Amino acid sequence: MIEQGGLGQKIKALRTAAGIPLSVMSERTGYSVSALSKMENDRLGLTYDKLTKLTNALGVDIGSLFTETPQTAAYAGGRRSVARKGEGRSINTGLYDYLYVSPELSHKRIVPIKGRVHAATLDEFGPLIRHDGEEWIYVLDGVLEVHSEFYEPEILEPGDSIYIDSRMGHAYLSRSPGGTEIIAVCTEQPGTLGYGDQLATDQNPQASAGKKRARKPRSR
Repeated sequence: MIEQGGLGQKIKALRTAAGIPLSVMSERTGYSVSALSKMENDRLGLTYDKLTKLTNALGVDIGSLFTETPQTAAYAGGRRSVARKGEGRSINTGLYDYLYVSPELSHKRIVPIKGRVHAATLDEFGPLIRHDGEEWIYVLDGVLEVHSEFYEPEILEPGDSIYIDSRMGHAYLSRSPGGTEIIAVCTEQPGTLGYGDQLATDQNPQASAGKKRARKPRSR
């Protein structure tokens, strides 16, 4: 299992190698320099929303955090990855245990995660989280309590699932002793212009403008 230390050190190494000061990372992510320092020094949990912001700010794929070997080319045809039971890269954030599946594939359109939710109250969980994209959560074992910004809490039992817009504040709590086991599938929102995308479009204003137009709020 990769504990928080492995991730914090990897993020710091990537940032240092890229010559990006903490002050610039703060501007790109919205996190304070103090919070970023705590993340790199294993004193602040790195949940999925934080990881996506940090990797976007670094201009790297999230899979870069979970493998020491070169990743499969981003758009190679016919890619595949077989993951046997328990295989993947595991981390513990305190609130969740995460198992990232098929981490060797870079730039996946979906991020499959098997997890165990431990937080039992909103006070323990902290502020609702939000990030780009959408996600589907399926309960394998235990009872899950789903809080979201615009809806009343939902109680999910084994076999139940929920699909949400990840930009809406949300939190997952366990109502079962020992935690609740879930499958999560997260995806980036089509047209999202993260910092990593910006690196590729700085020299192409027309492409950048197209992506910005794609981010206009949908009519309700």
